Amino acid sequence: MSLQAFDVQRHERAALQRIERQRIVELAGELIAAGGENPGGTEQGTVAVLAAALQRLGARVSLDAVAPQRPNLVAHLGGDATGGGLLFLGHSDVVPAGAGWHGDPFTPRVDGDRLTGRGASDMKGGLAAVVVAMAAVNAVAPQIPLTLVCTVDEEADALGVGHYVATAPAGGYTGCVVAEPTDLVGIIGCRGAANLRLRITGASAHAGRPSDGASAIQAAAEVISWLRADAARLADTGHPVLGAATWNVGTLHAGHGTSIVPDTAELGVDRRLLPGEDPQQILEQLLRRLRLLIADSAIPHRELIQITGEVQMQMPGFLTEPGHPFTRRVCQALADAGASAETGIWTASCEGGFLAEHHQVPTLVLGPGEINTQAHQPNESVSIQDLCTAARAYALIALRHHHHQWD
Repeated sequence: MSLQAFDVQRHERAALQRIERQRIVELAGELIAAGGENPGGTEQGTVAVLAAALQRLGARVSLDAVAPQRPNLVAHLGGDATGGGLLFLGHSDVVPAGAGWHGDPFTPRVDGDRLTGRGASDMKGGLAAVVVAMAAVNAVAPQIPLTLVCTVDEEADALGVGHYVATAPAGGYTGCVVAEPTDLVGIIGCRGAANLRLRITGASAHAGRPSDGASAIQAAAEVISWLRADAARLADTGHPVLGAATWNVGTLHAGHGTSIVPDTAELGVDRRLLPGEDPQQILEQLLRRLRLLIADSAIPHRELIQITGEVQMQMPGFLTEPGHPFTRRVCQALADAGASAETGIWTASCEGGFLAEHHQVPTLVLGPGEINTQAHQPNESVSIQDLCTAARAYALIALRHHHHQWD
């Protein structure tokens, strides 16, 4: 397709004129009101609102139940409505509202430039901006194929995206934008993440003679000490762009009472992953090292202690090089939409790595809202101006990405 046949600047001006503040706020508010707490609820209501908004645009919407009342959504708009081109990714669940709110968390409120409600930042606002941008692009250039994938269960075990990559045909897309809250910074990569569950069994005894038992808590202390030392080793062997892999012991459950030598302990361990690292191999190597560690310890009856483990969840990372054409295109769209053309690396993780790997496409995370100061907080809010800026950026990315694929 020639530049004459596709007047980029004219289409851009026309699309940007169609991005209306009130429509974004209305749709974001409807999505907030639909709830979707995870755990504790389902994403059904949010997906219904999203599906209705997309169907009104003429999108071909398909729902795929991952669990009862928990459907993934895939919507194709433009082109021949079968996919291809630019892919947007979001999720329909939110973390539980919790306490500390000044009003009902699921009654959206506008105060000046802020839209408040659970999910305003993470990521009902981003989803609304994507839909409005898709509508604007489709109105002026219906030949451009656009797809939105919205998964369930992102905030817990990633069941939705796991189901998607297991069932959706690979390939067919040329780029992916994840609408997570990045404060309008283009995130070019993040480390992968794995949740490991370690189980330690020992032997109980009366606390009056603790040497008769084999303490699972003492073994857990040895494990934690080893992980702390290995974290220092990892810090010296990081990736030049993504940084270092890390260990974090997030949970520890052990024992039955103060007068009993504990015979069980369970640790929940987070391991951030660098490219090429396999969580199952990491777990197997870890278990071998920990078993040798316990065998060489001074714990009474250490021969009775056993350590087992499993990978409970894993999320691949991704990296799109700073000089990649897709990265440059996103940065220029940000600048032209009124934001700074910044790029960065996330210390968090997201589902973008699944789609980058599955579809083999350059991927960036870009969205309105703030992951550290607003997402998962009481009185979560988002700047309405940032919602509009994000929608403008998404529209420009879609138009320019399509043009460059044909140029």
